[in-house]
Amino acid sequence: MPQGTLKPRLADDRMRFGLMWLSSPTPTTTSKEVADLNPDPFDVDAQMDLARRVEDAGFDYVFFADGYIPHGENSWRIGHAEPHMSAPVFAPVVMAATRHIGVVTTFHTRYFPPAVIARLGANLDVLSGGRWGWNIVPGWKPDELSLLGITVPDSSHETRYATTAEAVEAVKRLWAARGGQVDFEGEFFRLHGKMISPHPVQDPPCLFNAGVSPVAQELIADTCDFAFTPLPDDYAKMRAMVESLAERTERHGRSPLEVNMAGATGIILGRSDREAQEKYDWVRESLDMDCARDIATELMGGSETYKANYEGEFDDVARTLGIACGSKVLVGSPSTVAEQILDMHRETGIRGFMFLPSLYAAQDIELIGQVFPYLEKADVWTPPAERGWSW
Repeated sequence: MPQGTLKPRLADDRMRFGLMWLSSPTPTTTSKEVADLNPDPFDVDAQMDLARRVEDAGFDYVFFADGYIPHGENSWRIGHAEPHMSAPVFAPVVMAATRHIGVVTTFHTRYFPPAVIARLGANLDVLSGGRWGWNIVPGWKPDELSLLGITVPDSSHETRYATTAEAVEAVKRLWAARGGQVDFEGEFFRLHGKMISPHPVQDPPCLFNAGVSPVAQELIADTCDFAFTPLPDDYAKMRAMVESLAERTERHGRSPLEVNMAGATGIILGRSDREAQEKYDWVRESLDMDCARDIATELMGGSETYKANYEGEFDDVARTLGIACGSKVLVGSPSTVAEQILDMHRETGIRGFMFLPSLYAAQDIELIGQVFPYLEKADVWTPPAERGWSW
């Protein structure tokens, strides 16, 4: 039987919080020492325990990143993003351990035909009782294309997103048909036939996309529920992203409240500000710079989002990307971190955060949960149970 509470959409001004899942020994920080401290990502009992703690802490969803190629020998050596669990395979572990939290998995529109995404997504949504979300990724890394035997040559960034937008529309058509005939004739995809059940519980499932380029923002504004993007330290850049997305969303006939920017944010907490700063200093000093340089080369060479947000000396950029994938890092006690979040909210209008912890131990997740009551007191956050566990 389906497990969980259906997560409805609720277009309000309340903050939403997600957590980048522990899909490898250290998914967000290029440090062997950090990897050794984290729970084992391939221990099912440890994963289920983490899932329950994250749900109890007050998060709205967890987010499974995914890919098909290694980041390099240095990542393998320290356990950074490798070994890496397959999102649709391990997401059911989290679904089985929880009842309310959303579970977001990645599917690449270039690597999976729309009918396969629609089929897998429908099953994940049913399995969770209506709590699944799709992280939409175009999928155009040359090494991944080669690995998967895709011989169609690469194309422009604009064409990639045009293809992705059409794939999303085809998937939504398959879901909406609920087993009825689908005749879809697009520029990139042509689908004819009926899809076997089960059909999604949500109508449709929740959609995420990461991107700050104009074409990515158009896709998000038109059809997505969350915009996933790394948050830089520069508040002016943050506000510009929030305002641009809101304007585009309105042009597509939607309220800006219908699309939440899931700003990726690093977080390192302690019982006091001093303890948190000592943790942060230790994490920073433990970075494996060879691995960080590999990551910087990969991200700065292929991602429009990262090119737009990071500049400066290469090693400085690499060190920044070595913690929380380059996102702004919140450091402090629960009350201090809550004030940092409130300050960002006041200065930029952002109301969605996806935390990228360096440390995933039980005590670290518990400390994150202690941030939320301060936000409730400030009247910007409502416990998920009081708003129907809504996205």
